[in-house]
Amino acid sequence: MTTNPNHNDLPALTPMPALYCPIPPYSHPRAAEIDKAACDWMRSCVLCGNPDTRQRLLQSGCSRLVSNSSPCGSIERLEAGGKWMYLGFVYDDWLESRATLDEIVAACCGLQRAQEVPESGLANVPFLPEFLHVMGELRRFATPTQYARFTNERRKYFQALPWEASYRFTGKTPDLNTYVTLRLGAASTTSFLTAMEIFNEDEVPSSEIDHPAVQAVREVAASLLGWTNDLYSLSKDARDGTGENNLVTCIQQERHVSIEEARAEAITMFNRSMLLFVQLRDQLNPHGSPPLKKFLGDCGRAIAGAVAWHAGIPRYATQALPITADRPAGLDSFPLDIPSIAWWWQQLE
Repeated sequence: MTTNPNHNDLPALTPMPALYCPIPPYSHPRAAEIDKAACDWMRSCVLCGNPDTRQRLLQSGCSRLVSNSSPCGSIERLEAGGKWMYLGFVYDDWLESRATLDEIVAACCGLQRAQEVPESGLANVPFLPEFLHVMGELRRFATPTQYARFTNERRKYFQALPWEASYRFTGKTPDLNTYVTLRLGAASTTSFLTAMEIFNEDEVPSSEIDHPAVQAVREVAASLLGWTNDLYSLSKDARDGTGENNLVTCIQQERHVSIEEARAEAITMFNRSMLLFVQLRDQLNPHGSPPLKKFLGDCGRAIAGAVAWHAGIPRYATQALPITADRPAGLDSFPLDIPSIAWWWQQLE
């Protein structure tokens, strides 16, 4: 674990290898309508005090990450998901502005309790009214099993946020093996993928969703979503003083290489993991139930949608990466040399 270098003045990024994404992005025909409803709700709330930050977020269309990954979801459910997405970005920015770890721990524990038991009566929890409104909608739509799964994944998120913040407050960067596990929770991407069951009014049988191969493909997809954000938020993280928790920074520190070299290695990590996602998806699909097949398809759409979305919004303002649907030459299928995730590849038959 080493101290983080000063990235306040990032050099111009040199051409990067292409991101391998063989799944075409899906565009929901009513995405604009869904986003307008979510934005209207956002404007009605006392959220995001900085007007410039608020406007950038409203212009981002982040609700499309929900609608474009869940084509079978009802409009009402997707609108609730869009609100949740906007609230999540506001909460993420708020956490990064906190000055003490105690404040972050209290906020995360309070919201987790509110998610588990909305009637718990906690007060002085940031964003509590908005949070309870969104969770109330999702809980109304969800089956008890779906909401329990969703709450369990949110617990991992709220537990990971103070862990992530501890590095920020000490100005240190986690080692790569630690970071990929930390990011799996702190990115909230496992929550996002689990919520797709609620959006789509479908429930994958426990015998399938709890199978190690399905758990692996879920983690691969969730990591790809988080790593996409890292690749595009590198400049934003440097500006905000949060660059300790970024995949590229971790690689740079561990390998003692330049930012450009670290970013290229992060893309290779993404590409090898994307290949694994496709292999596991294709292995599971033939014998999967209809809900599992739908879930796997939505995971793929979520990845493709995130890659497309990050490339075109002002929140990150990082040069768009090239994307290819063709398997890059020389891309191997061996496990990444990262012990905490090497088990993903062991699920291949």
